[in-house]
Amino acid sequence: MSRSQLVLSASQLQELRQLLAQFSQQVDVRFAFLGDLSGLDIVSWDGRSETDVGSVAALAAGDMMATLEVGRLLGGKRACNLIVQEHDDLTILISRVGEGLLLLLATARDVPLGWSRLAMKRSTDRILAIVGSAAMVPPPDAISEDFERSFAAQLDNIW
Repeated sequence: MSRSQLVLSASQLQELRQLLAQFSQQVDVRFAFLGDLSGLDIVSWDGRSETDVGSVAALAAGDMMATLEVGRLLGGKRACNLIVQEHDDLTILISRVGEGLLLLLATARDVPLGWSRLAMKRSTDRILAIVGSAAMVPPPDAISEDFERSFAAQLDNIW
């Protein structure tokens, strides 16, 4: 994936940190993260203080990009705005913020999904107000048509 060109001021980063820290006041919210679709960690809040944020950032970005690409391959547009993962004791929501950022929220499984979705929506709106047009840079295509043609040609050459 390409690296982000996102540039934020110290005051914007502080506002974003405060926004994510507000999740700490909610019962059973375990982790909140804002990153970009290249896998860059921008800010995070961790209730356990032991999460490998760099790995979460890369995997969340990959998850969103893969979901966008699956949609494109099936004839959809690049408009996926929410991924919900339900685990045994954890629910993870990953939401796009604008075109190029993502917000991840991990809660205990018994936290109502409606509350989590509303919290994500409100947070997304506040993030957009803080970062402005910086969130509107779309991610690159995961697989370009040129790559697909070249890859297919190389496979044909092998056989």
